[in-house]
Amino acid sequence: MDSNKVLIDPHESKLRNVKKISKLALPIIVVNLLYTVESTFSLILVSGISTAAIAAVGFSLNILWFIYSLMALSYTGTSVLVAQRVGAGNDPSGVLSIGLLLSLLTSLPLTFWGLDLALWLMGFLGASESVISLAGVYLEPIFWFISVGFLTNTYYGAFNGFGDTKTPMKVAILMNVINISTAYLLINGKLGLPRLGVAGAGWGIVASEIVAFLIYSYLFGVKKRPFPLRPSIDMKLLGRFVRIGVPTVLERSITSLSFNVFVGFLAKFGDKALAAHQIGIRVESVSFMIGFGFMVAATTIAGQNLGAKNYTGLAYGIRLTANLTASAMGILGLLLIAIPQPLVSVFTDDPEVIRLASYYLIIVGISQVPMAYAAILSGALKGMGRTTVPMVVNIGSFWGFRIAPSYLILKVIPSPLVPWMFMTVETFLRALVFFLAYRREIKKLRS
Repeated sequence: MDSNKVLIDPHESKLRNVKKISKLALPIIVVNLLYTVESTFSLILVSGISTAAIAAVGFSLNILWFIYSLMALSYTGTSVLVAQRVGAGNDPSGVLSIGLLLSLLTSLPLTFWGLDLALWLMGFLGASESVISLAGVYLEPIFWFISVGFLTNTYYGAFNGFGDTKTPMKVAILMNVINISTAYLLINGKLGLPRLGVAGAGWGIVASEIVAFLIYSYLFGVKKRPFPLRPSIDMKLLGRFVRIGVPTVLERSITSLSFNVFVGFLAKFGDKALAAHQIGIRVESVSFMIGFGFMVAATTIAGQNLGAKNYTGLAYGIRLTANLTASAMGILGLLLIAIPQPLVSVFTDDPEVIRLASYYLIIVGISQVPMAYAAILSGALKGMGRTTVPMVVNIGSFWGFRIAPSYLILKVIPSPLVPWMFMTVETFLRALVFFLAYRREIKKLRS
């Protein structure tokens, strides 16, 4: 177990500590980039159907982020508590048992009522009838098997918290291949398979999740990797799960719902503006997923070093991780600003969609550096068990600095550029608030 600890020593060379952080973070980045590739190919594969199909799949992915926020109860509790137990040299197996139980309990109701909820939300947020209809076809198979996705995500959290991020990367590569190939065959009806159109993209996700679930179950149940799964219920541990996971569930669900309210502002400008937003997000997600990967690494670093009572190493490691992330995302931000049109043209040849999506990339390119710092500091606070702080910061910032001003200014200037501009403004302000909150928590640890 000691070989999986990511303990940071400020007295070691910066290069050595960067290698520790990178070894943990890079596989996570690859995993998240692969998820981005999956969603990107889904959009590309359905782009030949219609603009409404692009908007439907893109909007559906946003709604799924809201639904998947419920995963945070089991995922966050599992990854944080496994990390803290590994750092302290304790057995983490009981954590996974509770995580799997919670993931099953939270996902089962979605099997029956999740699709209706998703389509209602899309209608409430302003999606057209054609977009809602296609979204229903795409989402139906995903909700039939949504419990599999929840359980798989909990397994993933256990690996990350333990410090083994390479195994999930290998699983994600296989998932990517299965998702894209299955979606391609079923969307277009190749090799004698039925031509399912948009539904084929949904079945691609289902196939990949089932394979991943079987692999993870085999690793924990048979190979005992990275640690054996021993079914047990510890009520004290369950209480810690709730205290850590519930704020993150609230944060992600409210933030995700808020994001869809935000997308609703754009839906009112028509399918082309909505499609441009979805394409812009897919392009930007390459940078975002790098930040997300380092954020997950920051959670593990903070959790393990907190468990080992290595507070100085925790602070140094998070600072190093934040600067490293900001450098990488800053470079990609410059690319978004410099060459937006070639990046957008991969998805569509519609001149209006290209024009709007290019504006989106230029605007959000400016915000990549502060987004990096906000992500890492948020991840660090979660690893320290302070999940209520990111909840308050993210929700307050989103509504106070993004949604409210966008709503007011749109009454005067009806343009999709307005909400995109406030996205960037809000990111800068959120990064500042996270810095102040994180600095306060570090001072508490050292006092």
